Amino acid sequence: MNCEIEFLPVGEGAKSGDAIVLRYWDADLNDWRVMVVDGGYAATGKAICDHIRRYYETEIIDHLVSTHPDNDHMSGLRTVMEEMDVRQLWMNVPEAHAADILPLFKSRRWQVENLRRELRKSYDYVTTLLQLAEAQGTTIYLPFQGQQIGPFTVLSPSREMYEGLLPQFRDTPPPDIELLTQLGTWLRGIGRRVAQATRMVIPEDWATETLKDGGVTSAENESSVVLYGRLGHGGVFLTADAGLRALYEASRFADESGIDISDGLWIFQVPHHGSRNNISPSALNYFLGGPVSPGASRRTQCVVSAGVSDPTHPRKVVVNALLRRGCSVTTTKQTALRFWYGLPQRPGLTSVQSLTFSDHVEAYD
Repeated sequence: MNCEIEFLPVGEGAKSGDAIVLRYWDADLNDWRVMVVDGGYAATGKAICDHIRRYYETEIIDHLVSTHPDNDHMSGLRTVMEEMDVRQLWMNVPEAHAADILPLFKSRRWQVENLRRELRKSYDYVTTLLQLAEAQGTTIYLPFQGQQIGPFTVLSPSREMYEGLLPQFRDTPPPDIELLTQLGTWLRGIGRRVAQATRMVIPEDWATETLKDGGVTSAENESSVVLYGRLGHGGVFLTADAGLRALYEASRFADESGIDISDGLWIFQVPHHGSRNNISPSALNYFLGGPVSPGASRRTQCVVSAGVSDPTHPRKVVVNALLRRGCSVTTTKQTALRFWYGLPQRPGLTSVQSLTFSDHVEAYD
C-alpha cells in the first residue's frame, strides 16, 4: 500500500509530545486517505493543518485519532477540528462511561447524571472536541480493541480495561479506594514507578543490558490507543504513551487474532518519548525480537517523539536496548521524520542521523 507516515516535532525546549500525520492509497476509493494520530500542544495544531494543506493538498482528514487525554497529545487537536474537514473522530470519552463506573464511587451524592457532568467538566479538552465534532457533523467513535481505523487495528485498550483505568485518571473524581483494591489487574499499582530518576550513570556494553522489567506508568498512559497496521514496507506499530500493561494487552490480543507484530515490522513508535518505565526487555523481545550480534541489523525503524531540549528523553538505556536488537533509532528533536513507500523523496527534507550506542546509561535507585 503506497503511503507516507510523518512524525512531526512537538514542543519547545524540554517539553515532548506526539503528532503523527499520514496518508495512504485506498484502492477501493481510488484516492488518498488522510489520518492524524494525536495533535501535540496547542501550537502543534496549526503546524498539522499547514502540513496537510501543503504536502497532501487537501483539507479533509478521514480519521482523527486522540489516543489519550494528556495535553502533549491532545491540545493541538482543537485547531485541527476547527480548521479541517474531519470525517471521523476516534476518541475515548470519559463521560460515556459514567453509568458503568458509578459502582466504584461510595458516596451517595454521585448519581449517573452528576458524575457524567463532573467528567465532562474535568476533561474539558475532550468536551471541546466533542462539541466541535458535533457542530461539524463529524462521526464520533470510541476506539476499543478490535476496531478498524483505516488500515489499522486497535490492539488496546478493551472497553473493560479502559473502564478499569478511568477511575484512576488524575482528573476523575476520587473513587472508593477500598472498592478499587478489590478489583482486577488494571487497577493495581498504577502511578508508581519502577525507580526514581537519578543523576548517576553506570557503564553498559553490548552484552550487558540494565533496562529492567516491571516499570509502571500512569493510568492515562495505560489507556493509550495502540494501533497496528500493514502498509508500505510492512507493519506499523503506534503506541502513544502505552505502558507495559497496555503493551501486554496489545500482545495478547494480537496473539488471539493471529497478528504477528514482529513479522516484517517496519516502524515502531517507542512508547512515551523513550521512557524506561514504558518498555522492558521482555516487551522488546516480543515486538522486535531478541538481541543480535554486534553489526547485525533488522529492518525496523524505531521512532522517538522528543522535544529538542528534553534532557531525559529518550533514555539512553532504552536507546541501547533498541540498538541491541538491531533496530535503527531516530528522534524528532531536530526535524520531522518521514517514512514513505511508492512516493518520491520530498525535496529539501533534512536527513536525520540515527542514535548511537552509549557506554554509560542512567542508573536506577
